[in-house]
Amino acid sequence: MSAAERVAQLEAEAAQLREAIRARPRVDIARGALMATHGCSAAEAWTILVHVSQHSNIKLRDIAAAITADLTGGDRLPEHLRPHLDAALTAWRSRLAAPAGNGDAGLPQAQRTDSQAQRTDSLR
Repeated sequence: MSAAERVAQLEAEAAQLREAIRARPRVDIARGALMATHGCSAAEAWTILVHVSQHSNIKLRDIAAAITADLTGGDRLPEHLRPHLDAALTAWRSRLAAPAGNGDAGLPQAQRTDSQAQRTDSLR
């Protein structure tokens, strides 16, 4: 690899890192919203966001912005994202209901209290 190619590669990596830093607060707000709304942990909220991003082929930062806007009275969650969010939440819930070590729904298992289990699904 030539020096010019290496410089171009490093510049691209730096741009990606700057964008990740800029988008981080938006992602953290969306994680917090999922945690508050559904009673999941921070790691589970992250996994839900990643699931939606990967299955919709939309950048995670854009998924986070859409979820945050939906919860703060901005734009409604786009209809094409709703099935992906529903699938991620269903997978997470099925993992909660499954006995430990039984099956793999792709999302981590968590302990929930009765009050967390009764929370409404405001993103529907």
